[in-house]
Amino acid sequence: MDPEVDRIIRDIKSLSIQGAREVAKAGLRALEQAAKKSRAKTAKAFVSELEKTAVKVSRTRPTEPGLKHMLSITLVKVRGFDTADVKKLKRFTFGVIEGLLDELESALDRIAENGARLIKSGDMIMTHCHSHSVVEILRKAKKQGKKFKVIVTETRPLYQGLMTAKDLLKSGIPVIYSEDSAVGHFMKVTTKVLVGCDAILPNGAVVNKIGTLPMAIVASHFGKPVFVAGGTIKITPDVQIEFREAEEIIEPKRLPGAKIINPAFDVTPPEFIDRIITEKGTVRPDMIDRLLTREVENPFG
Repeated sequence: MDPEVDRIIRDIKSLSIQGAREVAKAGLRALEQAAKKSRAKTAKAFVSELEKTAVKVSRTRPTEPGLKHMLSITLVKVRGFDTADVKKLKRFTFGVIEGLLDELESALDRIAENGARLIKSGDMIMTHCHSHSVVEILRKAKKQGKKFKVIVTETRPLYQGLMTAKDLLKSGIPVIYSEDSAVGHFMKVTTKVLVGCDAILPNGAVVNKIGTLPMAIVASHFGKPVFVAGGTIKITPDVQIEFREAEEIIEPKRLPGAKIINPAFDVTPPEFIDRIITEKGTVRPDMIDRLLTREVENPFG
């Protein structure tokens, strides 16, 4: 496999590439690179090379349906292009990938527009982990002249909240940064919770960074609304929760005999979510399945 494709795969797996949308974009770039470097002599061999790359990339992050959807859409289109000319098929592949990358950016813009409508001057917004959708919503609201503050949890064990805090501060948005366990303390002054997500289930439940579920439960206790931002490419019938290395939490030799479990995500049921913000509109969780209009094959089994 091409060294650049291997590098992208390593970066996705190690979380050097952050955020579901950025992971999906990286997956498309890996396919693009594989297509560029392909020396296949026939269209069938070319498609086979892309399929092998897509399968390997898709396995890097099992809790990222957006990644799988973008890869599968590319493969479906490439398979359906009726030509025996490998050069033409390559050019078509590049066009498909660039079109999907543009679509991801356009969707992010629409999510930001839809989400910014929910932000009011005087808000104290709590968020968790790092979401490009959340950051863009808050940036859009700031550009609209709204004045608000954001409580950012550090998001252990990898401290992805630090990325959110830095992004917001660069945009001139006031930030309060605190540990995950202080959610109950700060929820009293929070006006709304705004988080991203890695997957959306058809019943309106969302999969997001571990710690989102307790945040939503605490918000419900205090009567604070919870808004989730995520594109429709994240809607999936099921999802596999990723468990990561114990070393991210603690060096195992410091706790000999202990079973160290490191789930990367949790599932927040729809009853703890007020609205889901997508590029197609802002809906109640029980309406999310109506937004899934594009059906694609699953080439990954």
